[in-house]
Amino acid sequence: TMKEQIHTFGLQPVNFFISKVIQLYEMIVVRHGLMLVGPTGGGKSMNLHVLEETLGSLKDQGIHGFAYEHVKILQLNPKSITMGQMYGEFDPNTMEWRDGIMSTMYRGATVDSPDRKWIVFDGPVDAIWIENMNTVLDDNKK
Repeated sequence: TMKEQIHTFGLQPVNFFISKVIQLYEMIVVRHGLMLVGPTGGGKSMNLHVLEETLGSLKDQGIHGFAYEHVKILQLNPKSITMGQMYGEFDPNTMEWRDGIMSTMYRGATVDSPDRKWIVFDGPVDAIWIENMNTVLDDNKK
């Protein structure tokens, strides 16, 4: 099924790429958050999308396994907005809290649907925002 999806994207099913997709699947089985890190053009996005389509295809075929569901990806470049826009901020002029894009995305991902939701922060890793995300990626899930 994965090889069919790889062909659908116009790619070749190279063993190294297949092993990376399998490794990503194995990580989502045991973790609730993870990072795909690598150089520009290294195949991170294709890895993610091949796995997304493979899981949906397996679901359509009636094959049962962990996370064999359709996937909806919600994507954001955290470097394109301010920290207040990303996480939310208190407006000192109106004395009101304004939700950030991330909290709005999380709220949207909780909509009752059998599909899995992946919130993807696609952009260069920055020490400041990744430190703030550290609690989200923490194993305690709190």
